[in-house]
Amino acid sequence: MSRPVKTTSYMSPVWFRADLPRESAVGYWAGPHARIAGRLPNMAEYVQRHFSPTDHGYWPSSPTVGTTVPANWRCDGVAEVRFGSTVAALAMPMHMREVYLDEQNLFERVLRQVTGPGGGRWWTDGHDDAVGHRTVLRRRRGVRGRAFRAYVHDRIGPALHEAGARDLRTYTFLPWSRFVHPTLGVGHDTPTFRRYHGSVVVGADSRAAVEELLKSEQVAGIVADQHIGPDGRLRLHRGTERAGRPSVTPSRVSPGFRGGRVQPQLQAVVGKAA
Repeated sequence: MSRPVKTTSYMSPVWFRADLPRESAVGYWAGPHARIAGRLPNMAEYVQRHFSPTDHGYWPSSPTVGTTVPANWRCDGVAEVRFGSTVAALAMPMHMREVYLDEQNLFERVLRQVTGPGGGRWWTDGHDDAVGHRTVLRRRRGVRGRAFRAYVHDRIGPALHEAGARDLRTYTFLPWSRFVHPTLGVGHDTPTFRRYHGSVVVGADSRAAVEELLKSEQVAGIVADQHIGPDGRLRLHRGTERAGRPSVTPSRVSPGFRGGRVQPQLQAVVGKAA
């Protein structure tokens, strides 16, 4: 793929219910809940990314950019949905009733992060059966949204693509709103200083391959300037992903990461895996 394809997508960081065994919640999300979500129309791709409770913080840190995920804000995974068009995304809420009602069976909190029309970039051909690493980004206050979007799509994306990422997507989100995901019986609260403004999903052959990718000249250039601007911090985690196509129960499972914020334009980066 010579040029990235623009996409309209959303990502939902999720926290399992504290009163459920983790194994039960993971199984329900990958099974019954995935089958319900897989029946939704208008999706080009549906992926579950299950995070590890222990492996996180893989992105290199730099002055004022933190990569440590706070113990009290480590979500258990992320649901990633890509739509065929903006019209398809706008029509989705009217079909979500069954999904909304089922969320209370396993989730304690769900935060839906939505891109604007064409707010995502798909840099590689198809979803690869590779290790998935997710980095979520926070924009520093005082940094304009346009500058942040340019940094994510025109700086981070090309650098990781040139460095050899097998699967690569970059996303920037619209301002968070509690009205985007009005599920009853599930929390949607998120402090202002915890809200995410973008995300990068990277695929590699293995955990070791990720380390090599991070040592590349291209990524070193990102790390060297990610702290430029007002103070900021960064965070990260590792996790497995369960990926599925529309109407198909997620079936692939491979190690992955979740992330936090980045900046020159960045304040933090976060990643996690299961």
